[in-house]
Amino acid sequence: MIFVNNSGEVVYAKSLNTSTEKEEPVPDELFSMIENGSLLTKGENDTISGFVLLDKGPMFITCRPILTTKHKGPSRGTLIFGRFFDDELLDSFRKTTRSSLIIYRADEKLPPDFQMKIETVSDNPDKIVIEPLNDDQIVGYFGLKDIKGQLALILRVDYPRELFIDGEIAVNHMYFILLLTGLVIVVGVNFLLDKLIISRLKEIDDFITRISLEKDLSRRLSLGGNDEIYRLSRVINGMLNEIYLAEKELKAQASEKKVLLDSLSEFAVFVNPEYRVMWANKAVLEYAKIDLEELTKINLKEAPGVTSILVEHLHFEEIFATGEKFSEEYIAQDGRIWFVQAIPVPDENGKIIGILQTWRDITERKNAEKLLHEKQIAVIANRAKSEFLANMSHELRTPLNSIIGFSDLLSEKVYGELNEKQTRAVGNISSSGNHLLKLINDILDLSKIEAGKFELDYKEFELASKLNTIKNLLAPIAKRKKIIIEIDVDKDLTSIRADESRFAQIIYNLVDNAIKFSHENGLVNVIAQKKGDLVEIMVKDNGIGIKPEDQQKLFKPFSQIDPFSSKKFQGTGLGLSLVKQIVELHGGYVWYRSKIGEGSTFAFAIPIIGDKRNGRDRKTNIFNDTETTENTKL
Repeated sequence: MIFVNNSGEVVYAKSLNTSTEKEEPVPDELFSMIENGSLLTKGENDTISGFVLLDKGPMFITCRPILTTKHKGPSRGTLIFGRFFDDELLDSFRKTTRSSLIIYRADEKLPPDFQMKIETVSDNPDKIVIEPLNDDQIVGYFGLKDIKGQLALILRVDYPRELFIDGEIAVNHMYFILLLTGLVIVVGVNFLLDKLIISRLKEIDDFITRISLEKDLSRRLSLGGNDEIYRLSRVINGMLNEIYLAEKELKAQASEKKVLLDSLSEFAVFVNPEYRVMWANKAVLEYAKIDLEELTKINLKEAPGVTSILVEHLHFEEIFATGEKFSEEYIAQDGRIWFVQAIPVPDENGKIIGILQTWRDITERKNAEKLLHEKQIAVIANRAKSEFLANMSHELRTPLNSIIGFSDLLSEKVYGELNEKQTRAVGNISSSGNHLLKLINDILDLSKIEAGKFELDYKEFELASKLNTIKNLLAPIAKRKKIIIEIDVDKDLTSIRADESRFAQIIYNLVDNAIKFSHENGLVNVIAQKKGDLVEIMVKDNGIGIKPEDQQKLFKPFSQIDPFSSKKFQGTGLGLSLVKQIVELHGGYVWYRSKIGEGSTFAFAIPIIGDKRNGRDRKTNIFNDTETTENTKL
């Protein structure tokens, strides 16, 4: 028994010796006939039957298409069943017919009597030739066809005359037995095929169909047995397992790629040679407000808007032809600036299979570069301004010193007596000159600081003595408003190391401001205390205070807290700015607290032991304590 699938491959082959019940090799000649298609059915209704003449002997062959149990197609292959027409079978026929049977192959040399009948039998193998052999016997000759309908075997049956009728009956019986045997064989083969092969093959087919429909690669086929179909099921399970693992790996790689691409802030689009999008990252889809499935249906060259412009702008056709990448900055209609790049993507053979197009929004970077350029220009202009002011200050101080000097000489009556009106005029000249000289000196100091040419001259001096000196200098101004200046120095503070003249300038400006903005009969406290390796000096007043909206103007050059206060309180707004700059050059910091109607506190802290180096980079710490009068310590 042999099963051959529709591809002409032998799926199952088995040969059994009916006498010994042992398995024997299938004749090679049958495999050759399978290869040339002689034994293969061509359709659902095609059948082949007849004898084949093998080296071992003649064999009766029947070939049927393999159908379902309901005998429906399509055919899954061909079942070939064969039986050797050997001596054992011939003897059984002799016993059954109780007559003499002689058989010869048509391809062998025949006896004379057979030779004489071969032409008759060859022309019509179904015809039985009967003739008397002698008075006692008659003989009958008939042929058996091969699978092509040609004569394969010639049989001669000898009958006694009196048994002629019995012999005829026996011949009929023989044909019946052969027919019945063929039917039994066909039924048995169909049963075996259905039980051993067809049902199991159908189970495999149903399983594979279910897998293809459900796309569930985790299922496995379970078949019993230890034959070729069982081994086929194991191979199928192994293939499914490999496909399942490969699919998981591909999904993981695709997920990683998607996460990576979607994490990019820049746009990424892959375009095939037909100008269709194969994939795009999340940034592109959100910007275009479109999903990937819809985007892949769009031809970029035909689509309106930015995409078609970019396709032409980036010279896609030239890139596909030359394989060279292209990049350029592009200004969109909304004013945004994009850095657009097109990179050709080749396959293993070097053929360009697509273009990776990336868009990066560089609007902020361009604006930052523009601002940086403008800032550099402003810095250069500011430095030029500072140098100009420094030079002008030097030029202005010389004539001012002469004006102040001569006005003082006139005031001291070196050149003669002055009347009361002249004395007041000369005093005004001296006072205005000194005020203008202070303004010029402040401008010169700020210019030096901004130009990086301001140097500190460190020396050690007594703190209390210096504070009292400043108090004595400002005493006449405080006396006019009946303001008391009190100084409180921590007993642990004796001397500090700093730029003495600049320290005095800081204290002078802070105390002068406190006096200026205090009410008559007010109090100004100067408190010096130690804070670690720093000395903190606070100047408190109980004057008018500063409005919250005006406090942001503090420490800015040429900025006063109230533009109308300049008529009442004389000043340029440079004092606090210089205080901040000089304190920071000492490596310290400034802070203040103020409440409208209750006064203000301005304080600074610098190292007790300073050195000759630029100040530490500290920002001014401003504590806007408008809700409480408690000191805020840094």
